[in-house]
Amino acid sequence: MIIQIQTSRKTPHAHHYNLQVSQDHHHLALTLHLPISLATSPHTPSTSYSLLNPPSSSLSQPHTVIHLQQNVTKLRYPLPRSPMAYTQPTNGAGVEKNGIPPGKPMSIGTHMLDKGAKMLQSLKPIKQMSQHACTFALYSQDMSRQIETHHYITRINQDFLQCVVYDSDDSSGRLIGVEYIVSDRIFDTLSPNEQKLWHSHAYEIQSGLLVHPRIPEMVAKPELENMAKTYGKFWCTWQTDRGDKLPIGPPSLMMSPQEEEEITMVKPELVEKRDDKYNISTAAIRGSRTDIMGPGKLNPMADYWREHKKCFGIDVESAEMKKLTTFP
Repeated sequence: MIIQIQTSRKTPHAHHYNLQVSQDHHHLALTLHLPISLATSPHTPSTSYSLLNPPSSSLSQPHTVIHLQQNVTKLRYPLPRSPMAYTQPTNGAGVEKNGIPPGKPMSIGTHMLDKGAKMLQSLKPIKQMSQHACTFALYSQDMSRQIETHHYITRINQDFLQCVVYDSDDSSGRLIGVEYIVSDRIFDTLSPNEQKLWHSHAYEIQSGLLVHPRIPEMVAKPELENMAKTYGKFWCTWQTDRGDKLPIGPPSLMMSPQEEEEITMVKPELVEKRDDKYNISTAAIRGSRTDIMGPGKLNPMADYWREHKKCFGIDVESAEMKKLTTFP
């Protein structure tokens, strides 16, 4: 089977790509055929190519085969056991999650188109993610609601990190929010009204609640020491813990667990479940982090609820649209 892709670029010569698919009982083999000349740019990674002089008729030209991974001559993908196999997210242990988004199952053609796009596009922002942290978060308006969160982190500079947050680290994990992380130096420059929306990370690190799965503590220690001095602002956009099948309503501001605050103590069963999954001991990790220090003095505007017993929520209201200014 051959699936032909045509770029939407408006040029005199349309770009055509052929995905040749061969299939046995268990796998799909995918080869990308480019009926055009290729030139490798010296300023781009070896997996990135510039395309030159597309011919007027792609079907009349000999095919050039391109492999975007070194020493890989064919890409093979397991076939789903049933058409619904890709539409049933699990919790990592084969148990179906609540809140499955409605929609038709993906077709083989759609899968192949996605694979082809992945081979042709750079996806550079995603490839900058360099860390995975697993921790727990609490809804500011209802701290009895606690969730396990998986943060995929991109470092913008030494003082600023950005994270996409998922509800699990398996292939069916759902994107539930974003978190921004700043150093204490940057945090102290923010306005008091802005600081109210942020939480500290010191206790989260010192208690062993935040871990880097499958990374030895000794390797993660320098990063943990830096992270303990940071503050985060985490907006949850999809409340999967209550079974929402789609991202419903406005985002919710999330808080971090805090020391000696019963209302924010993470439920033992959540920690135990996480520990069993990664074969770790949060208690043992806590003991190994006794020398990790937070900021010299925690900014009192962070974790605002501790002193003021108030939370922040978002209400969606209608408003007048700004009208464009008429030029004279």
